Amino acid sequence: MNEVQSKYIEIIFDKEKPQSVDTSIRIKVKAENISEELEYKFLIGKGGIWSVIKDFSKSNQCLWVPTEDGNYIIMVQAREKLKARPLDYLAKEEFSIVKGEISQPMKEEFKDNTDHENYSEIGRITEADSNEFKEIMSETNDNILFLKASQVSPEEKKTLMKGIDETMDETRDEMAVTRDVIDLKEIEKRVEVENREDDEINKFNSEKIMSKLSEKSLNNDINSIDDTYNEIIEDIIIEKNKIFVGEKAVIKVNSIEKETYLYKFYIKNNNEWSIIKEYDTDNILVYTATQPGRMEFLVQCKRLNSTDNFDDFRIIDIDVEENEKVEIVNIKCLSTELICGEELEFAVDTNIKENNGQVILYKFYKISKDGRSSCIQDYSTNSNVQFIEPHDGTYRILCLVRSILSNKEYDDRAVLMYKVKPYTDIKIKDFIADLNSPQATETEIIFNSDVEGGKNLLYRYKVKGPIEEDTGFTISNEFSWNPEEPGEYEVFLYVKDKMFTGEYEDSRKIAFTIEKRGKKPIKILDVIVDKEKKIIIGETVNIMVHAEGGTGLLYSFIIKRDGRLIEESKYSTSNWIDFTPDRVGEYEVEIKVKDKYSEKDFDIHNLIYLKAMEYIPGEIDYILLPYKENYLIGDAIEFECISQNTNEVLIKYETKINGQSIEQTEFSKNKKLRVIPKTPGKYTIEVCAKNIKCEKEFDSKKQISLYVNEASPVLNTKIISNKIEGKVNEEFSIEVTSRGGKDVCYEFYLMENGQWKKVQSYSKKNFYSFIPFTSGKYKILALAKSYYKKVSYEDYSELNFCVKD
Repeated sequence: MNEVQSKYIEIIFDKEKPQSVDTSIRIKVKAENISEELEYKFLIGKGGIWSVIKDFSKSNQCLWVPTEDGNYIIMVQAREKLKARPLDYLAKEEFSIVKGEISQPMKEEFKDNTDHENYSEIGRITEADSNEFKEIMSETNDNILFLKASQVSPEEKKTLMKGIDETMDETRDEMAVTRDVIDLKEIEKRVEVENREDDEINKFNSEKIMSKLSEKSLNNDINSIDDTYNEIIEDIIIEKNKIFVGEKAVIKVNSIEKETYLYKFYIKNNNEWSIIKEYDTDNILVYTATQPGRMEFLVQCKRLNSTDNFDDFRIIDIDVEENEKVEIVNIKCLSTELICGEELEFAVDTNIKENNGQVILYKFYKISKDGRSSCIQDYSTNSNVQFIEPHDGTYRILCLVRSILSNKEYDDRAVLMYKVKPYTDIKIKDFIADLNSPQATETEIIFNSDVEGGKNLLYRYKVKGPIEEDTGFTISNEFSWNPEEPGEYEVFLYVKDKMFTGEYEDSRKIAFTIEKRGKKPIKILDVIVDKEKKIIIGETVNIMVHAEGGTGLLYSFIIKRDGRLIEESKYSTSNWIDFTPDRVGEYEVEIKVKDKYSEKDFDIHNLIYLKAMEYIPGEIDYILLPYKENYLIGDAIEFECISQNTNEVLIKYETKINGQSIEQTEFSKNKKLRVIPKTPGKYTIEVCAKNIKCEKEFDSKKQISLYVNEASPVLNTKIISNKIEGKVNEEFSIEVTSRGGKDVCYEFYLMENGQWKKVQSYSKKNFYSFIPFTSGKYKILALAKSYYKKVSYEDYSELNFCVKD
């Protein structure tokens, strides 16, 4: 193969180095001691990217106008016009282009400049891996993959693109430059011509050797062959006619006769036969294919006592095919974050499937931003590499891959740029206060933060409002704030790592309202239940609380049944609760009240008890009869039973005289009984009551006794009201008067919506006032008796009235 000659041509510029952008620069090629007519091609290279200024022509000059600053390489290729070779001569020169104006006059004539500058290499690492890396990087491959090439440093560019000089000087057929450097179509045409010439030469040499072999001219004359000569080799067995590079070819020679023979094997290399195996009785050859193409083997055989070089021979061909080309299709980082001091992992994918059968080897280099390199994994089948990077910065990882049977240093390579950060990005996940806004003055509020990332975190809390505070950067992630003045505030959190030189890396804020704290103590004034203490399951009970004091009151209700928690409401501004019992049992309702800024469980509380039943038992409150001082024989005496839930209560009466029963009624809704005494004595009236749902004999029982004789009871009991009819939410008052008796006492009952309720027990107070909240018909019953009289009452009076809206 002819070498590219670079010492006979040189490049001359019409201006001195450096020059400014947009300057017209003339380039001329000077050839010495060359008589042939040449064609010239001019190329410009920067950062590993080449472009053609002027294609092959007879002209040895061209004009170049650079549009960007930087360090350029000017390359000139020359070839002899009458020859079919793609390239005969090569020259390169560096040229610097800078920004700004440079005042230099144009040369009157070109000056010779034969000082070819060698490009500076990256600082040599003493390790063998680094030297091997530079040798590999000096080769250029069309399949190399540069990711983010715009960020490659000048030192790395020199290393990664180094070798174009040497490679072009070494061979014309294997020039390792980019696709734009050489006219690929022209090369293909000329290589095809050369290949055809090589095939003709090979064919000629092969026929020539075969002729010699067939005539037994290897140190013997054809006349020495005996007339009785017979063929020895019957056939040659080959396991495979086609194999791949790296596979073993197995050749077995079978002889015609079952005798012991000697066998010798040749292989053709560069149209010359080379001995693989000398004469031996072993008739099997195992040979490993290391190059693609056609392998020709010559087998010679002779008898043990033969004096000839060989008695018989055969030539066989085996086609060797190239394995599927190994190519890197992806380099990926498996680490979620690239942090110095933590393990980094990278993986490489190739186009070779796992079930292909090829064994792929991987080798990794790490390149720092100053261009220094180190091998982090030698060739192995591990496609993943793990290592720890102690320093942050921008790095590149170079991966070389090859098949284990490949005879190349590598089959493909790729470069990936990655950036290692000193720590994980700082992010505030949460910034909270232990108390919600608003709060009262003189309340301690604790702020906490949850921050991810960084190594040595610093926190800064800043309060903006009527009174401002600033903690500065500290290592504490907790801040205690005790506001003294009411108003609107904003609390800011700033976080950064100790290594960070800026103001902060992340921030959050919380808005807070501070109110003036109240001074009045909290009290529960009243608890109102819209039903009696005995309630029915399935019916809703409303409980309302009246309280005062504090800045703002919050209420909580806890309901328990037979000591077990049933329901609990959180603190809120609602001072009431609706409660519906679903089972029979004893219910306890705890009412808790506190100030909205209080840190206690409660400031005051109260308990009420309710009994839930399937129905309200028939309870007899009173048995009414007209009171007389002395009851006389023949006087009609009427009895009336007063009970709550009147419509659901059944009443039964039994009359006794001097302990002997004389009359008994059945259970009915009739609440009245009329008795006319015919004989004097002690009369006892027993009254039994039960709910209509009751399955027992009765729910309650009462009796009343009177003596039939002459008497002077309390008489003429009257109820006097302050209004004829009442109005909702307006006070309604009554007053009771009577005649007779001594130290007369009064008891009042109020019937509302058909239900009797006791509103005042016996006392000497003869008046009663109340405020109706709903419209409808009302009835007031006033009972009167002498204080010392051991009777339920002696006289009574009723008043019916209406309440309107």
